[in-house]
Amino acid sequence: MPPPEGTSPLMLTPLIPIFLACTLGLQTSPAQPAESQPVAKSQPMVLPLARGLVSRYVKEIGGRVALWDLESFTAHATLAFTGGQATGQLDLAFRRPNLMRIHLDLADLGSSVVGSDGLSAWEIVTTDKVEEAEIIPMADAQRRRRELNWFELAIRLTEGARSFRTVAPAEFENYPCWEIQKITRDGVEERLFIDREHFLLRGIRMIEEGPLEDHEVTMSFRDWKPIKPLLLFHELAVTRDDIELIIRFDKISLDTVSPTTFQPPPSVEDLLRAIPQDEPPVEDDPGESQP
Repeated sequence: MPPPEGTSPLMLTPLIPIFLACTLGLQTSPAQPAESQPVAKSQPMVLPLARGLVSRYVKEIGGRVALWDLESFTAHATLAFTGGQATGQLDLAFRRPNLMRIHLDLADLGSSVVGSDGLSAWEIVTTDKVEEAEIIPMADAQRRRRELNWFELAIRLTEGARSFRTVAPAEFENYPCWEIQKITRDGVEERLFIDREHFLLRGIRMIEEGPLEDHEVTMSFRDWKPIKPLLLFHELAVTRDDIELIIRFDKISLDTVSPTTFQPPPSVEDLLRAIPQDEPPVEDDPGESQP
């Protein structure tokens, strides 16, 4: 589908995140997601500690040592709505401490590349064969990384939690799970579902705040396979109302990524050279960086 007449590359910038907005949960309300139906039980059940379940989950996918030893990560995914053809391609590349490259290609809708060499960050938007590059704050690039690196999301489940407790046994996509309630420091609620048998993350459910009404968003983590030394999901389904977006990872690698992958392209180098040398650098987000 060609972009509307008069669309400029800069106008596409908000369009590309909107394509995946349902996966981000950036604007959420404290409204509670619909509770899953508890599994019928004949006698009182002692619920396991939520943080203990997450610790077991981390152990099942490789353990904390393997996760923290991870230096680089690359992945390629196709994006499609249920029953439809592929509508996009996504390439991810990360390397510690804060090198990154995220390339989202939406065919006729255009493409976006967000990158960082650890010192500077940029975005390049292309529509109708017209390329527009700009320097962006490092914090903005790191936010994009957190939004689109679902593997990091699936690892750092307790991050930012004010409250974290097991509420009930429940079913999620036919898996018997433990349902965990997470309340963030901002008062936002999420529901996490950890498999009672295999201790894998099966889903996250949240409420997305819309301009007119709120929407329930469900993320389903499927097709867990070993990418030694880790066990990683290879399919992510994001459901918002009756629309389901499937992100299918057909290539995942934990091999070391060359630093040249993260070097700015010529159009960005021109912009960097034009920045006054006495201009203070944009500081990165505080905290640890994760591939």
